[in-house]
Amino acid sequence: MRCTNCDHALWNQPVPPAGETRLCPECGAPYRAADFEYGRGKVRFCCPHCETGYYGTSRAGHLEPASFQCVGCAAELTMDACIIRPHDFVREQDAMQRTEVPWLSRRGEGAVRRWWSTCTLGLANSSLLARRLGSTPRLAPATVFLLLNAAVASFLGSMLTFGLTGFLQRGLPGGVAGSDFTMILMALAGMLAATFGFVLVAAIPAACTALLHSRGKPLGFGRAYELVAYSSGGLLVSVVPCCGLPLGYFLWLVAGSQALASAIDTRGGGVAASILAVLGFLVGGTIPFILIAALR
Repeated sequence: MRCTNCDHALWNQPVPPAGETRLCPECGAPYRAADFEYGRGKVRFCCPHCETGYYGTSRAGHLEPASFQCVGCAAELTMDACIIRPHDFVREQDAMQRTEVPWLSRRGEGAVRRWWSTCTLGLANSSLLARRLGSTPRLAPATVFLLLNAAVASFLGSMLTFGLTGFLQRGLPGGVAGSDFTMILMALAGMLAATFGFVLVAAIPAACTALLHSRGKPLGFGRAYELVAYSSGGLLVSVVPCCGLPLGYFLWLVAGSQALASAIDTRGGGVAASILAVLGFLVGGTIPFILIAALR
């Protein structure tokens, strides 16, 4: 149970005086117990007077009924009048219903909205990606998401940066000569190859950090690849002419390294993950740029 503003843990917080709103102790943001969805039966709502615990039985893990009389001390209780704790022997991260990465969400939102929400999440808060992914890596949707961003960077970004649109316009009045048409095809082939090259780029830093450990268990290449792929929203900056491609790639490097480092929970592991990820990005980053420049 974490603050939606600063991500501070909200378990075991004291109950505020009657009539006052619960506030995050870290940033002061207001919240209610009903603002969160919990695993059914995985959270204890404890009476602040006698510590009697109650478990949410609704689909969202909330108390049913919403208000009742404590069986231990007869105090009138609601969810906001209780101290909220994870169930005994249930880890904190398992007590809350997991908020999915928007791209994987099944809430009926449109594909464009889910894509854009994931781009902004990966660019602004890539450290949150690890806890929003399921226990089993899903490489196919992560690759599709990465290819969408890579296509924007390779095609639209390259056209604006290298002036391919202007080259095409110059060929329109007098027709496109055979050599010009060949150059156009080569440029497009280079952009297509660079688009798929970004998948290899993502695999290199993922492989570099796959041997590091998270909470005593191997991070795994699949999970590391997902984190790098879903942090690729920075590639959209490639639409900025001239400096867009290197700037977009730099933003991806920073976000991807942060996402990988956040998944490493061993002492010094986050720093090591960042270093290895940066090196992996630097090595892999030459691939699409060479393909675009060689075949443009």
